Amino acid sequence: MRVATYNIRHASLKGLGAIRTVLDSLGADLVGLQEVDRHVVRSGVEDQARWLGEALGMEARFGPAMHLDGGEYGVALLSRFPIVGHRVHPLPSQFEPRIALDCTVVVPEGPPWKVVVTHLGLHPLERWEQMEELLRLHGNEERLLLLGDLNETRTEEGFARLRARWVDCVAEAGVDLVTYPAEHPVIGIDHVLRSHALPPATFARAVSTQASDHLPVAVELG
Repeated sequence: MRVATYNIRHASLKGLGAIRTVLDSLGADLVGLQEVDRHVVRSGVEDQARWLGEALGMEARFGPAMHLDGGEYGVALLSRFPIVGHRVHPLPSQFEPRIALDCTVVVPEGPPWKVVVTHLGLHPLERWEQMEELLRLHGNEERLLLLGDLNETRTEEGFARLRARWVDCVAEAGVDLVTYPAEHPVIGIDHVLRSHALPPATFARAVSTQASDHLPVAVELG
């Protein structure tokens, strides 16, 4: 199983076609996307998650975090497997609204997985509250995959709180990836975490591309 997370900056740098090319090169079965537009004027009123899903032959679910410029802005999940349910959970936010998109995915073997996509805030105290809410909502999920731009490095205190409950897949794969800014990455703020019941991470990489201001992270599980 290959999974990925990617902040696409609403495809404003190189267009949706470039984002599609990057995603196709990843070959991922599950992809969490952040900074996604739906029917927003600045991005040509395109439903970006749906467009990418159709272009890649994947199911797509969008989670709106806020209304913006005639449309909505948020996160999304692309999946090669059936998505049989999804919910949007608002997260505590002092500045820009943030959410967690909670999807139930039927994987080829075993019970369904809970796949959560999120994009956390810029302020440390705000992020701490948002991480606490993620743990409250999903900390007891037996088969959980968390994909997101957490705006926090793996050495910071809030992320340590998540690592106490879930497995940091990039660290598990034996690497320490940097993902931002894409043109000269110096920090790793894009993460994949799993519950202990899911297969271990055997490989992880950040893909060099200028299609967005973040690099995508791909992880092989099992």
